[in-house]
Amino acid sequence: MEKEKTSFFVLDIESKPQESLVPLCEGEIIASKVLKDPAKIEADIEAKKLGLKKKMSVDPDFADIICIGLKRLGEDGKLYSIDEMEKFFEENPFVVFITFNGKGFDLPLLIKAGIKRDLKFPYARLKEMSKKWTTNGHYDLMELICDGDYKSLDLLLQIYCGISKTPIDFETATEEEIKTHCLEDLDNTEILYKKFQQILS
Repeated sequence: MEKEKTSFFVLDIESKPQESLVPLCEGEIIASKVLKDPAKIEADIEAKKLGLKKKMSVDPDFADIICIGLKRLGEDGKLYSIDEMEKFFEENPFVVFITFNGKGFDLPLLIKAGIKRDLKFPYARLKEMSKKWTTNGHYDLMELICDGDYKSLDLLLQIYCGISKTPIDFETATEEEIKTHCLEDLDNTEILYKKFQQILS
């Protein structure tokens, strides 16, 4: 990869359950067998549906993308739709991503969402970037800083940078609030990256 053509971008993706797949998953829900009261059975099923939707929103096979946040280092972040990413990859063929849990979530979701829509992405390269314990075009800060012992981005920001993320309740947040949260996560990830940059090169 030629150094002068390399573009470093912080990446963060916000997601929700893919609505068309909810009935597929809800068909597997059954109430606890110990329950006999119809009201309790209904409440149990509703609680399981809520839990299912939370799980779906973080599963790359079942999630749908709300927005893709990208921030060239030192610049303001921008939000993209999945369809706009074809042009992004055309304009940035030598991109290096900086993420927090990007190997576990963001890149697998980007790959699978692109495949669902038959978009032209550099899939082989994105898959290579998703491999654990490598920095081949991708710095996953969770992996590199935590060494396999999970800590949240918010906790690491508090420990090393003296700042906290703005709290958000994803169940009640509007799409605009989620997009604002995505842009903030881009900034926070860059702050953490800069704090640890000396051990990441």
